[in-house]
Amino acid sequence: MTLAENPATVSATTRALWAAPLAAFVFVAVLALAAIAVRNGWVADDALRLWEGASTAARGGVPFGRIVAAYPTLPFLTTTFVAWLAPASAPVPSLVAAALFAIIAAFSFLSLRKAGFRAALAGIMALFLAFHPAFLRALIAGPEDMFLAAFLLIFCLSLYDLRARSGASEVMHVGLALMALAFSHPMGAAFAFAAMPFLAFAVRPVLVAKSGLNVVIALLFPMLFAIGAFVYVAWIFPGDGWTFFAAPAASLSLWTVAISNIFGGGFSRIPAIDASLAMGAAIAVGAPAAPVMLALAYRRRPLVTPAAVFVAAAIAATAISVLSGLFGAPTAIVVAAPVLAAAVMLRVPIARQRPNLAVGLVIAGWLGGFVSLAIVDPTTVNRLYAADGSGRDGERLDALAAGGATIGRDGVLADVDNAPAFVLGRGDTRGILGPQSESFALAMLFRRIDSDVVAVPDPQSTTGANDRIDTAFPLLFQYGLPGYRVVYQNNTWRIFVLGKGNPQSGN
Repeated sequence: MTLAENPATVSATTRALWAAPLAAFVFVAVLALAAIAVRNGWVADDALRLWEGASTAARGGVPFGRIVAAYPTLPFLTTTFVAWLAPASAPVPSLVAAALFAIIAAFSFLSLRKAGFRAALAGIMALFLAFHPAFLRALIAGPEDMFLAAFLLIFCLSLYDLRARSGASEVMHVGLALMALAFSHPMGAAFAFAAMPFLAFAVRPVLVAKSGLNVVIALLFPMLFAIGAFVYVAWIFPGDGWTFFAAPAASLSLWTVAISNIFGGGFSRIPAIDASLAMGAAIAVGAPAAPVMLALAYRRRPLVTPAAVFVAAAIAATAISVLSGLFGAPTAIVVAAPVLAAAVMLRVPIARQRPNLAVGLVIAGWLGGFVSLAIVDPTTVNRLYAADGSGRDGERLDALAAGGATIGRDGVLADVDNAPAFVLGRGDTRGILGPQSESFALAMLFRRIDSDVVAVPDPQSTTGANDRIDTAFPLLFQYGLPGYRVVYQNNTWRIFVLGKGNPQSGN
């Protein structure tokens, strides 16, 4: 038997060297994919806001209090730090997301090798798991979703370790994973809260019988302590950290309508139940390895219970999101499908005992991932059911183009919190007088514009309906300002510049 055929004889250093080319390939490939998504305006609004907020913070345009109280904390602080180090025009969120993606792929390969799979099979499985459509959706969605995916994987693997040993280190791993989930994504917070009642089933029954309350407190303490500390910091410093970004519930109504369209009005006519059924179906279709392998091991409860707890938490998080309206659209939770498949491959011995079946199930899950996205992803559903699928995407492309038209100009007054794609098109926040700037605040307060450049969207557009400049100057888009002329316009935006020319009539 050769070295490649006997993973037990392969050192950790050798496995790491084998994983390096895989990680490099994945990083370059997904970074190119992210660049295509950015260029075509496929990036999610939350990722664009993260880009705009992190770029502004990295350039010193955000008060310190709002930085430390920003939410979701982990993606924002990481993206801000990378933006501070990277060149001004670097696609920072794409870099962060691609790096996390590559780390997950390399970790999957190393873990599969350590579990006993041959190098070729481990490489194939790692690639199909990493390039699962749900993971690719998370990549395009940005750092928030990739952090969520990474910590969901850590949490699921920690559940298996907790059920097997339930030692102090295993308890702390689960507790820290819950804390990280709560601060990585709004749906991560929903998942962490939804997992609470199910954690008792993940612990060994003997330990629960002896000190069940102590175990639950130990599992939840890191998350609850971190939340308390965060709320205190947000209260002490200026600004409200919970609303640093746009309300996550803004996309929930669109998602609920999408689910209703798929099911022809819904099975139960109750949105929370229909959403939970949709998420459960998406996970089952996107991770067929889980039900098949667990069915083969159904007599061994330590192998079945952690997966059941994980799925129950994902479905419950979906229901909590729809019922409360506080966490936004549950679409991000669909990444639980490849996470669950990876955990089953790594922790269920039957998988490595039947490697051909395992590979086939992973490939089937990759194919099923497209069905999963069709079920729960609102963008996919909109393209299928909307009469004009280019509506919101068209406005985003217009914002990208308008931002690009301001390159080389300084003192651009624009509500970039409402249209973060404007910053993306420009490539940097430097030179933009956004809502965090004193000039913007004074313009809104005194209803007077002194900046050299003003960018406003059409008040009749979806973007313009929420634009603060349009609200303060309702006739600006149509009539302009004395001394200003239009230097650029598209279907949604107009850019006015102070200078000689044919001035627009005042409002």
